[in-house]
Formats: sequence, structure tokens, C-alpha cells
Amino acid sequence: MSSIPPNLPGSTPPPGVPPQAPQWPGWPAPAPAPREARGVAFFVAIFLGILLFASAGLNVLLLLVSVGSLAGAGLSADADGVAWDEVHVAGPRGGNDKILQIGIRGAIAESSNPVLGASGGTVSNLRRGLRAAATDDAVLGVLLYIDSPGGGVTDSDEAWQLVRTFRKENPDKKVVALFGDIAASGGYYIAVGAEHIVARRSTITGSIGVIMSAWNFAEAAKKLGVDQVAIKSDRTPWKDMLSPTRAMEPEERRMLTSIVDELLDQFVDVVDEGRPGLDRDGVLRAATGAVFTAKQAKELGLVDDIGDHETVRSWFAGALGKPVTIVEARRRPGLGDLLFGAFSREPNVRGIDALLTQSTGPRFLYYWEGGR
Repeated sequence: MSSIPPNLPGSTPPPGVPPQAPQWPGWPAPAPAPREARGVAFFVAIFLGILLFASAGLNVLLLLVSVGSLAGAGLSADADGVAWDEVHVAGPRGGNDKILQIGIRGAIAESSNPVLGASGGTVSNLRRGLRAAATDDAVLGVLLYIDSPGGGVTDSDEAWQLVRTFRKENPDKKVVALFGDIAASGGYYIAVGAEHIVARRSTITGSIGVIMSAWNFAEAAKKLGVDQVAIKSDRTPWKDMLSPTRAMEPEERRMLTSIVDELLDQFVDVVDEGRPGLDRDGVLRAATGAVFTAKQAKELGLVDDIGDHETVRSWFAGALGKPVTIVEARRRPGLGDLLFGAFSREPNVRGIDALLTQSTGPRFLYYWEGGR
């Protein structure tokens, strides 16, 4: 037998065994090829790919906006150039004679920083809706759909003035208010600007009155040894009125009560003006801060009818002499809205937060606290 291993060069394999490649003992395995370093060109290519992907997504968004603009039946754009789409509410679809429904939902509060054309609050929404109704000849009237416990005194009064001004400047366009679950205090305040009020059979309304509430921790602060230091002039003794760490003085209470009484008189004047079938004594009987069912409100003369959208549509048809379709205007989202989500922000759903937390202290409110 040969002493040369069969795997070494020069060896002859036995019969029937295929020849094998030479294998030297201890021969090192070949080293792997070094990885090529990624240069600047590689990262530039990645960056360009991301840009291409983002561009494709942006084109898709633009296409969606364009398709929506072509497909939506839009009302006239407002003075800010914002386009509106119609959403069918009641009546025959596609009708040419329209009633524009404007929603007043949630606490009546105006946001101070609307973003990217998003809703600025109750007053801004109402102003834009009334402007659209005034500039569109196909809109024969306005339906105020109110589902609100009220809100700020100034915001409620400004909204009421907008409705009253719209009626004076557009005498041929009827205005009706329809109540949802709640139309209390400031919600009712705005409603009396309409010429006809309809409440649903389950509506809670009323709460004609003014409130200003504040917390007082004077006794707790005394027990905890907490004392607030207020530096004020002798000429402004009431500057720290409603401080939470000291008891209210009788004169301060009389002063604030006189303001509440004056604002209540303003509320009574507005209702007296807006409800010609109800004399002032009747208004005063209802202006106790109490809330009422729809049936009780009708008996008191605070509302004209109990019903729903079809009841309202029948009233408009009788007043105008023709059938109508009720539509609601919803702002058509723009590219900025789709990119940054401004349009998806809930319209004044956070109004109660703005009303009760985004202020520097207590506020005078046309607001029913039980309607939160």
C-alpha cells in the first residue's frame, strides 16, 4: 500500500473512487472578500428615494382633493375663498331650493387661535355659515340647529347679533331654530334671534339667567398656613376681589350681583324682543334659571312647535310656497388640512375646555352647569 495519502498530489485513488481535489493538512481557508464601503452616492440615492416616495404620496393627496372638489356639490365659496360642500339632511335629494343648516353644538366659546383655516369656534362658524347663505341665491333660508348648554355672555350675544343682522339684511330668507338634546341659557339666547323655534319632544331648554362661579379655599388655606400676599393701592380696594384664599366681603358680593342682574335684564330684553307673542311678564315668569321640557316650554311661549326636521321643512314649505331641501355646509378640506389634520379637529367639541379653563379667572356666563 502506498504511503502517500490518497488526497495528496500524485496519489492514485482506489478503483471506483472518484478523484478528489488535493487537500493539504492545515491549509488556511481563503479570506472573505472585504465589504465595499458605502460611499456618499449610496446615501444620496436613499435620500432621493425618500423624496420620490414623498412626492408620490403628495400627488395622491392632490388627486384626492381634486376628485373631491369635482365630485362634491359645493356652495359658494366664502369671502376667505374657502369652498363648502353640501351634505343632505332632509327633503328630496338634489333639490334646487335649499335651506342651509348651521350647527351650534357644544359650549358656546370662541377659540383665539384657529389653525390653517380650521374652526375658530361658535361665532366664527356661525358667521361663515350665514355669509355662505347670504351669497348663494339657491339658499332660501337658514336652519339653526342648536344643541348647546350655553356659554360665554359675550360670545352668546355676538352670535345672536349675527342672526339678527342676517335677518335684517336678507329679509326674504327665513330663519328657524331647531333644538337638539339641550338648548339652554346661551343656546336659547341665540335661538330667539330666529323667527320660529321648534323643539324636539325630548329637548331640555330654558335656564334663562346668568351665573359666575369661583372656588374659595380661605378656610382650607388658614388650616394649612397658606397666605396669599396681594399688593394693591388704597384707591383700588377691590382689585383682589374673588381671591380664592380670602373670604368675600359683603360689598363685593353686592357689586357682582348687580352685574349679574344687569346681564339678566339684557337676556330678558333679548327674549322679549325675539318672542313677540310673549309679553315681558311672561318672559320674567320663565326667567328664573329653571329648565323646561319641550312641552313646558311651549306652554310658556318659549318655543312655537314640537317636532323634528320634517316639521321644520313643512314650515319652510308653507312660508315659501314651495318644497325645500335641507342641507348642511361642511368646509371642503384643503391640502394643509389633509397634511396636518387641522380639518379633522372636532368643531368646538372642546368648547367646554375653552369656556371653563382657558380664562384667567371666573367669567360671567349664559350657561347651564347641569348641561355639561
